[in-house]
Amino acid sequence: MHYKIHLLFISILLLLPFEENITSAIQCYSGSQLQMIECPSMSCIKQTLGLDTVRYCDGTGVSSICQTYQIFDSCSNIPNLGYICCCSSGLCNSTSINKGNVWFTIIPVIVGFLFFARN
Repeated sequence: MHYKIHLLFISILLLLPFEENITSAIQCYSGSQLQMIECPSMSCIKQTLGLDTVRYCDGTGVSSICQTYQIFDSCSNIPNLGYICCCSSGLCNSTSINKGNVWFTIIPVIVGFLFFARN
């Protein structure tokens, strides 16, 4: 039994470097050419108003759209601003919301539980 717990613990430790550091700035797409820029905030934004879609870094403090409207890793229709998507992983404001980093954590944990539950 201790062997299985150690194996699960080691698996989790090996996956930690793949997770993004939540204390550092992230990169977001910006502009019409989807340029990658380093952002001072912890959120990227994709904003659609009418037929126009723009991508940029969220502001910080009172300038943060994501915090002002309580949009965290999701999207919401905000009057006069349009459809706003806020996300918190690197380069997540591309043409589709990137949820890939979540799977690096969830899948090994599910596989581990299935393996240990079977034995």
